[in-house]
Amino acid sequence: MELSYQQNQALDAIGRWMKTDDPCFYLAGFAGTGKTTLATYAASGVTLFAAFTGKAAYVLKQKGCEAFTIHQLIYQPKERSQERLKTLKVQLANTTDEAEIKKIEADILFEHKKLNSPNFVLNTDSPIKSADLLVIDECSMVSGQMADDLMSFGTKILVLGDPAQLPPVVGTGYFTKGTPDFTLTEIHRQARGDPIIELATKIRNRQMPGPDGDMIVPWGSVEPQEALQFEQIIVGRNKTRKAANARIRELKGIADSDIPVTGDRLVCLRNDHEIGLLNGSTWTVDTCYDPGDEFIDLIVTDGAETLAVEAHRHHFMVKDDRPIPFWIRKEAQEFDFGYALTCHKSQGSQFDSVLVFDESAAFGNDKFRWLYTAVTRAAKRLKLVVAP
Repeated sequence: MELSYQQNQALDAIGRWMKTDDPCFYLAGFAGTGKTTLATYAASGVTLFAAFTGKAAYVLKQKGCEAFTIHQLIYQPKERSQERLKTLKVQLANTTDEAEIKKIEADILFEHKKLNSPNFVLNTDSPIKSADLLVIDECSMVSGQMADDLMSFGTKILVLGDPAQLPPVVGTGYFTKGTPDFTLTEIHRQARGDPIIELATKIRNRQMPGPDGDMIVPWGSVEPQEALQFEQIIVGRNKTRKAANARIRELKGIADSDIPVTGDRLVCLRNDHEIGLLNGSTWTVDTCYDPGDEFIDLIVTDGAETLAVEAHRHHFMVKDDRPIPFWIRKEAQEFDFGYALTCHKSQGSQFDSVLVFDESAAFGNDKFRWLYTAVTRAAKRLKLVVAP
């Protein structure tokens, strides 16, 4: 494939950087400018590709890159403490109350599952150690701690990011806080004609789209059952997100349960690198156990890993918008239903098919960046629902 003049300039700049001692190169580029394609050209010797979330790593694989999540690549499981299990067994031996026995037995079963799920530390023997280059896509989601861990291996890192997207969430954006080393602005030849890229480019140039009868439709024209055909729904406001998740669960026939059931889709709301949880990552419920207090016990999977976690019940209560007091938050993990996500929470991921409800008007001066970010979460199929 023939590279454009601008892409060749970027490739030359990357080549010069590879000969220096600088650890990182920030290649910025808008949707469709060929950042990933160029990264594959820059690959030499042993090159690894990684992304923040499993969904973004999956999209890299679809583009022909052997990709991992950053977490898979640089962290490894460590043995968990069995102190909690020992305490429960002592409690079981010292009680005769039948209800208490059943509760403790359920807690023991859950602790056994937790012992079989991973707890992570930095893997000093990561494949990065022997690689010539690491390429990271959606780099705006990488935190300072994760960036320090990545750079501790001494391997050169080429990071890819899109400056037209929304600013990274608080605590992330380590690699994007500086000026890009090179910015791609020309739409890649192979991307021309892609309706999603064309729409994203118009939005980036501050042109608000109107209904076209196909990919862009007016508000109220999407039938409820049609929403089930999309891998991800993206909205702007938390109120809309809550309502959309409740409606999807109603369509699936599981709305009677306030807490997750097997097969429910969840989104993680807070990082916990020690057990492999990333803010914005999506999970599917394998098992849910309700001990009847403010916490619930979950077994969740993302297709690659299975985790046993204790989660706050609070977020699953549709009508409860009150925040959890900060002194209680870290007593358990934080999840919510994930059929619909806010655009901010979807950053760092891409999905094969996306249904976007345009609530960009709620974001003032950032409305174009909001809509651009939402639209570019779709890798293959997009439907955008716009206000009249």
